[in-house]
Amino acid sequence: MPELQTAHLRHVKLKGFKSIKDLDLKMNAINILIGANGAGKSNFISLFTFLRNLSEGKLQTYIEKQGYASTFFHFGPKHTPSITIDIDIGNNGYHAEFVHGEANDTLVFNTEYCTVKWSNKKWNIKGQLGESGLLPGSEALSVPVRDYTRGSFAGPPSLPLGWVLSVPVRDYTRDYMRQCKVYHFHDTSPTAGFKKAHPIDSSALLATDASNLAPFLLYMKKHNPANYQDIIATIKTVAPFFHDFYLVPSGEPGNESVLLRWLHRDYDEPFSANQLSDGTARFICMAVLFLQPEWYRPKTIVLDEPELGLHPAALDVLAELVKTAAKSNQVICSTQSVAFANHFAPEDFIVVDQEQGASTFKRPNGKELGHWLEDYGMGDIWSKNLIGGRPEW
Repeated sequence: MPELQTAHLRHVKLKGFKSIKDLDLKMNAINILIGANGAGKSNFISLFTFLRNLSEGKLQTYIEKQGYASTFFHFGPKHTPSITIDIDIGNNGYHAEFVHGEANDTLVFNTEYCTVKWSNKKWNIKGQLGESGLLPGSEALSVPVRDYTRGSFAGPPSLPLGWVLSVPVRDYTRDYMRQCKVYHFHDTSPTAGFKKAHPIDSSALLATDASNLAPFLLYMKKHNPANYQDIIATIKTVAPFFHDFYLVPSGEPGNESVLLRWLHRDYDEPFSANQLSDGTARFICMAVLFLQPEWYRPKTIVLDEPELGLHPAALDVLAELVKTAAKSNQVICSTQSVAFANHFAPEDFIVVDQEQGASTFKRPNGKELGHWLEDYGMGDIWSKNLIGGRPEW
């Protein structure tokens, strides 16, 4: 298993969050969630969207769009008085406790603080207007200088050292959370975002639904040609008829856009993105996600059921992409595919079950499965109901 780098999510503790009553989970480089429909995989995945909105100052808007705060408490706020989130990101820690704001059905920060490994103290932070204290300009409460046992930091003499130290800690944590994007490439309909023309300057980062795929590819073709060629070669392993993308900007200079088109190996005229099969289109999106330059990729890549519509041969390639990316970037994804799961080791899995309405999460024991692993992959072992993650009867 690839060794987890310091910048990645190391540990997650949750209490009272949706179907998750109590979770204490160590994270690995590869984390494949398996379980029955409704077990709670999507609720765990949704934590990362929650954290991203929190870090961008959009938490209250996000809560409203999701059906207001009551839907986030396990069996509702009358049953669960608070929600607690504790995460370890590299050497940093983040803690938030929320209570229910009854007047407007909102989430209210009860406590929020950051930590670092080499200190047993907390940086208490306080936001404004119901948002996180991670945001720039939020109040940071000072702590005594003697609480710090490593490093020397300089700052304005008028500010307590604790406050000065809290700034890089908050920035590091916030920047990580802003990368917590959950990628969904499910929509391949004629109106899907990646099938429409987009401004060529919308290429900074790949969108979560790959809607800016054409300008992103055009940028890579110009500035990261080696990665671009890796993407082309990988697509050809799944779709041998594919030759290259046809990315020609149109419009006036300064207001140009580009439409995703592609070339067939046996024809000269470009084809529309609508002339790709759903599976091929989804695989292209995932190839771009995993083969973009490492410094573009989120530190933690989160995917929800990436196997949808893919041929078993494409799943083989996708699994290799995940393993390669996990050498430098953490991967978290849910799956219902036995064939995809067969490519991974026991320690890569998180088995999700539901017991009396509460989601449970556990890692399989590879030693206990040793005899079965001689003849079967983990997906087959899962399908035989030897590790859980199957519907309740």
